[in-house]
Order: sequence, then structure tokens, then C-alpha cells
Amino acid sequence: MSADELKTLSIGNELKDSFKPTSKWVNNGINWLTDIEEFYRERGTIEKEYAAKLKELSKRHFDKKAKLSAHLSVGDEPQITPGSLESASLVLWTEVLTQTEAIAERRQKFGQELNVKVADNMSVLKTKTTRLAKQIEVIYEYLTAEKTKMEEDINKSKKHYDSLCVATESAREKSEKSSSEKYTKRLEDKTVDMNVGKNDYLIKINIANRLKDKYYYQDVPELLDYCQELNESRVGLLNKLVKNASIIERNANDEIKSILHLIDQTVDQNNPKLDTAMYIKHNVADWKEPADFYFIPSSIWHDDETLITKEPELTNLKKRLAEASSRHSRFEQTCLDSKQKLEEATQERSKDADNLTLKFDGKLSTSLSILQTFMKEDTGRVQNEVEIETIQNFAGDKDLTYIEKVQKKKSTFGFLHGGSKKEKSETTSPDNGSDVHSLSTVKTNNSHHTLPSNIFNLRRNRAQSNASSTGPPTNGGGGPGSGKALYAYTAAGSDEVSIGAGETFTLVEEDDGSGWTLIRLNNGQQGLAPTSYLEIVKAIQADNTGSSTKKKGPSVAPRRGAKKVAYVEALYDYTADGDDEISISAGDKIILIQDDIDGSGWTEGELNGQRGMFPTGYVKKI
Repeated sequence: MSADELKTLSIGNELKDSFKPTSKWVNNGINWLTDIEEFYRERGTIEKEYAAKLKELSKRHFDKKAKLSAHLSVGDEPQITPGSLESASLVLWTEVLTQTEAIAERRQKFGQELNVKVADNMSVLKTKTTRLAKQIEVIYEYLTAEKTKMEEDINKSKKHYDSLCVATESAREKSEKSSSEKYTKRLEDKTVDMNVGKNDYLIKINIANRLKDKYYYQDVPELLDYCQELNESRVGLLNKLVKNASIIERNANDEIKSILHLIDQTVDQNNPKLDTAMYIKHNVADWKEPADFYFIPSSIWHDDETLITKEPELTNLKKRLAEASSRHSRFEQTCLDSKQKLEEATQERSKDADNLTLKFDGKLSTSLSILQTFMKEDTGRVQNEVEIETIQNFAGDKDLTYIEKVQKKKSTFGFLHGGSKKEKSETTSPDNGSDVHSLSTVKTNNSHHTLPSNIFNLRRNRAQSNASSTGPPTNGGGGPGSGKALYAYTAAGSDEVSIGAGETFTLVEEDDGSGWTLIRLNNGQQGLAPTSYLEIVKAIQADNTGSSTKKKGPSVAPRRGAKKVAYVEALYDYTADGDDEISISAGDKIILIQDDIDGSGWTEGELNGQRGMFPTGYVKKI
């Protein structure tokens, strides 16, 4: 694996939904630091014991030399006492013993340095990495708890909807048996309650599907990348501590420099990315995305997966839309603030990437705290965004302005006027001070639900800032421009355009944040294409800076619907023979609405905005 490949290696991109095994792997590396710490402490103890034995050995031989010095120098019965003079051999031996004591002193110092500079720091590294790993795990536990809560919420909504269907069916049976106005009114009330319950169920399904995407494609991969960063930081600091031990030993004993050089070579070869590469290689497995949630009709009350947008159910939707819009604006601003802080913190960490110290945990801990805040706020933003899109898409062109009903104030002295009766609430016009909720959000096409590009931008920006501290490129102002397709794209709707890889185009309208850009091809065709598939070059701005800006979309193509749209192709011409049918021509690409699952021989589809039936045998699935 090349250096460039190692540099861009990402667990979050390569391994899907693998937090638990990755967390165990990271913690295994952290716990392993205890064994390394024990090694250097025991090595330090051995060096101290060795130094003590060397000192004792030198002392004994100094004593022996003192007794034998004269005898060895001049003999047992000298004619002239030599005094303090010694033979050359004894001078040599004295130097040997003196240097042995110096070696003992250096070995003792070496043993102390192993404890203070290596083993103690290894203990500090283990403590800090353990705390950071726990902090990451707390975030993951929050995400999984929210995911479980969301799944339980859908089940509760489904059960509640089923119970409302049962109650409505019961009211219908009583209404048919009796022509009483009372039972008719009860049936109407039960029907409204059931429809409201259905709307709540459908909205929660759409929210759950969007949060599922967020969980598997943003949140978990983001945490996995933080696990990777923590592990690689641990390996990098481990490299420094091991190399430091080698330097200490090299200074203490020059004679084993060649052996210690082998340790240095091994340390230099231990690129933190190599552990990651091996882990990925042995953990790659086939992974399939869990299926989307979908509407399950009640066995009692058969219905389709569309919101009820007639009155009085529409008023309930208007209120939900107004409340969701208010919450969405708040969450959107806090998300932008948190994202900005997170990008700044990531750039700060990238500056220290090549100079790791034991103080690395401070900035990483700060980023994790900001990340947790962002994830919470972004979940709220997505929930409200999906709720807004769902209601707007199903409501079509209906007026969704919501006027809050204002309760009349009750008299403080109501008891003086027999005020025990409940005051009726009344609706006032905006001029009378009622709270009018108007929506500034732009309606999306009824057939598309666009996933916001900023959901996927966070991890991309983080990877860019790790590679360079200059941060992600900024986008210039509006204006005409051109570009070319980075990848081939086949249109999946009448408002889209097919384009081949390398094909040039003219920019008609920039990406407004939906993940799609409006372009015009050289042959005059105009339509939408995914921003992430394009390389856009804006024209030089009026300030004459001479610079051009490339605009990049999300790291994955945006989804254009709450569920995948299926198509069929007409094999033969067919002319409609009723109001519930549509005419088709051979080669037409038709949106599949309802497959021929009952064996009736008829399929429902949509062509050029018209919906209707046509013979199943006249088309084929594509």
C-alpha cells in the first residue's frame, strides 16, 4: 500500500456499522500499553540490579588490588618501598575497575530514566487514551439509544394507528346498522382521529428513514474515524516512547548501538496506518444496508401511504408544519455554529499531526465534545426537515399558512357570573393579534425528497483539514460558469439530464444546498445533475481577482426520494379505454406506482404527470 493510499485510509469509509468490533480493537491496543509499561519497569529494575552488582564487583576487586598492589608491583621483599607507585599493569587494571564503576553509575541512571521517561509516560498515555475511548463510547451509546427509541416510536405509532382503525371500523358497522345521526357523527370523528394517527405514523416513518441514513452514513462513520485517530495517535506516541528508550540506552551503552539501531529501524517502519490497514484487511465483510421503513396498512382499514390533506386533518398538518419550521430554523443555526467550531477544531488538530505529544488529548477531547453537540442538534434538524418536506410534498399547492387559535381570557371574577362553563376558543384574524405562522421554506418537487448535502460534508471537510491545515475551499459568489462531468450519470426523472464522464456543460443555476445543480449540455438539453458528479468552474468575478472557484458537492450522490423510484418500459403501444387508464407508446419510461401483485393483469403507473392503469404484459421492468 502506497503512502498516498495510507494517508487517505478511513475505517469510516471502508467498514460500515462496525463500531463495536473497532472499539474493542482500539481498546485492545490501549490495554496493551500496560504490558509495554511492565517491560520497561522490569528492564529498569534489571539495570539497577546490574549496576549494584557491578559496583560491588568493582569494590571487591579494588580491595583485592590494594592488598596485592605492592606485591604485584615490586615483589614480596623489595629493597626500596615503591610508595604509591604502581606497575603499568595495575594502572591498566585500576582504569578498568574505575570505568566499570562509571558504567555501573550510568546503568543505574539508565534504569531510572527507563522508569521516569518511558514507563511513567506509558502509564500517562494509557490513562488518557482510555478516557478518550470512553468518551467516544458514550457518544455511540447515545446514538444507539436514539436509534432504538426511534424504532420503538414507530412501533408505538403503528399500534396506535391500528387501534384507531379498529375503532373506526367499529363505528362504521354501528353507523350502517343504525341511521342515527349520533352514530354517523361518531364515525366521522373516529375517521378524523384515524387519519391523524395515520399522518403521525407516516411522518415518523420518513423521519426514521432519514435518521437511519444519518446513523449509518454519517454518525457511525464519523465516530469510527475518531476511533482511528485515537488509535493512530496512540501508535504514534508509542513509537516516540519506544524510540526515546532506544536513545537512552544508546547513550548509556555505545557498544550495543548496532543492536539498538535495529529497534530504531523497526520503530521507523511502524507507520500508525499499518495497524489500520491490517485491521481493515482482516475485517472486510459483505454488508447490506438495512431496509427502509415503509407504511404497513392496517388489516382492518386498508389504505395507501399518502398523508390525509383534507380538512380538518389539514389543519393538524398546518400546525405541525408551523411548529417544525420554527424548530428547524433554530436547529439549523445551531448546527451551522457547531459545524464551524468543529472544522476549526479539526484544523487545529491537523497542525499537530506531525508533532504528537502527550498533550494531544486536550484538542481531541474538545473536538469530541463539539461533535456530540453537533450530532444532537443535527438530529433535531433532520427530524424537523423531513417533517416539513413530507407535509409540503403531500399537500401540493394547498395553502399551508397556519393561524393559531387564541383562547379567550377567563374572568378572574368569573364565579360572580356563574363562570363555571368552559369558554369557547375562537379564531381571530392576523389583524386581531393572532399568532400567524408563515413558512419560508421552499417546497420541493412532489416526487423528490432531497437529502441536504451538509449531512455528508462534515466528514469530507474533516478529511480535507487532516490533509492540509488550510481548510476546505470556500465558494465564491454567484455568476455564470461552466464545467465538466467527473462521472457518468443517467437521468432518473423528467427534470434531470444524462451526462457522460468528461462531457462539458454550461452552469444554469448553482446548487442551493439540495445536492443538485441545473446545467445545460452542448446539445441544448437542460436539467438537474448531482453536484458531486460535476466539476464546476465559475467565471471570474467583477472584482477582477482573476481567481476561479471549484464547487464540490457531497461525497455521495444525494437521494432524490424517501424511497427508490422504480420504472417500467413500454414494449407496445396501448390506447386508454377508460378514465382510470393511461395511453403508452413503445419505449416510454413509466414510473411504477403499483405492481401487478394480485394477478389481475393490470399495472398502475405515471407518465407525463398522468397516473392510470395499463396491461402488465405491455411493459417490462427496468
